[in-house]
Amino acid sequence: MRICFLADSESVNTRSWVNHFAQVLGHDVHVVSVNRRGTLAPAVTLHHLGSDRGTQSLLGKAALLWNVGRIRALVAAIQPDIVVGYRVTSYGFLGALSGFHPLAVAAQGQNIVNPWRSLPKRACARAAIRSADLLNSWAPHMTERLIELGADPAKILTVPRGIDPGRFRRPERPASDPVAISTRSLDPYYRVDVIVRAIALARREVPSLTCTVVGGGDAAGSLTRLAAELNQADGVRFVGEVDRDTLPSLLGESAIYVSAVPTDGVSASLLEAMACGCFPVVRDNVSNRHWLEDGMGGFLVGSDRPEEYAAAIARAWNDPALRTRAAESNRRVIEERGDLSKNMRTIEAAWERLVERFGGARRPAGRERVADRRFLAHPPAEGRG
Repeated sequence: MRICFLADSESVNTRSWVNHFAQVLGHDVHVVSVNRRGTLAPAVTLHHLGSDRGTQSLLGKAALLWNVGRIRALVAAIQPDIVVGYRVTSYGFLGALSGFHPLAVAAQGQNIVNPWRSLPKRACARAAIRSADLLNSWAPHMTERLIELGADPAKILTVPRGIDPGRFRRPERPASDPVAISTRSLDPYYRVDVIVRAIALARREVPSLTCTVVGGGDAAGSLTRLAAELNQADGVRFVGEVDRDTLPSLLGESAIYVSAVPTDGVSASLLEAMACGCFPVVRDNVSNRHWLEDGMGGFLVGSDRPEEYAAAIARAWNDPALRTRAAESNRRVIEERGDLSKNMRTIEAAWERLVERFGGARRPAGRERVADRRFLAHPPAEGRG
C-alpha cells in the first residue's frame, strides 16, 4: 500500500508507527507534517508544510488549518491508497478536511478524544470521527470515549500499537541495586516533580535508592533545581534524552519503574518497562489498570501525593519475590497483547481490507514514486526525513 500519514514528524509515537510500516512491513509511506524534524527512516518520505510550531498551541493549530489547501494538493499528488490522520482533533480533523477516502483516524490519548471542555475541540473531534472510515483505538477506555463522541462501534479497531519485545528484554540477571527509573517527558503534565519528591522520601527507608530520569522537556531546569533543593543531587540523576539503544540498557539496570502521569491512552513507556522486568509503580488510572493488577504486576498509586509513591517504591524494593513474579507475568502480558509486530500486522490487515472495500490498491506494492513532483514539499530524491 501507499500510505499517507498526516502526523507530527517529531513525535516518538509517529516515528515508531511509520518506520515499522515502511521498514518492516515494506509499504510506501509518506508523512505530511507541520514539522520538518524527526528521525524518520530513510524509506519514509517527509512532506513539510512550512511551519515548525507543532500542533498543540493555538498558533500550531492555525498553521494546520492554513495549510488545508496544500494538504489537499499533496494528497492528490501522492495518490495514496489510504490516508491516516494521527490524533483526532489535529491531523485527524485535517484528514476529514482533505476529503480523501478511505480515511483512518487514530486516537492516541484519553485527553485527545475527551475534549468536552473545549467546544472547538469537540467540533473537530466529531468532524474527524464522522468522516473516518476506520478509527484506530489503542485501548477500551479510548474506544468508549470515541463512542461518546458519536463514533460507530463497527468502525473502531481496538488494538494498541505496542512495543518491540525483541529490543526491550529482561536482563539475564535482575537489577541488584535499588534503582528506580522514569522515562516520561519532563513537562509539567507528567508530574515528574512528584517522583523527585517521592525519591527523597523513600531514601529515608532505602538510603541507597537512586532514580534515573530519562527525557527532556520544558520542566527540566525546574526539576533539576528541585532535586538540589531536596539534597537529592546524588539520588536523582537526569540523563536527558537517550538514543534507542541506550534506553533498553537503562531499563535493564533498573528495578522499579515510576510514573505519576494522571491519565494516559496506552503508555509505551510503561510497556517498555514491563518488557524489561522493571516493577511498575504508577498512577491508578483506567489505562494502567488495563495492563496491571494492583499488588500483582505492579503497584497502582491512588493519588499524586509523593508520600504514597515513596511508600510503594520502598515496599517494592523490599519484596524481591514479588518483583520476580511481576517481571515474569508482565513479560507474558507484553508478548501476548503488547507486541508491536503482531499488533501492526492486525492494523495492516484492517487497512488492507478497507482499501479493498474502496476499490483496491491503485498500484502494485513497492516503491513507485509520485510522478507529479510539483506539489511535493520535498522531492523523493532528496526529501526523506
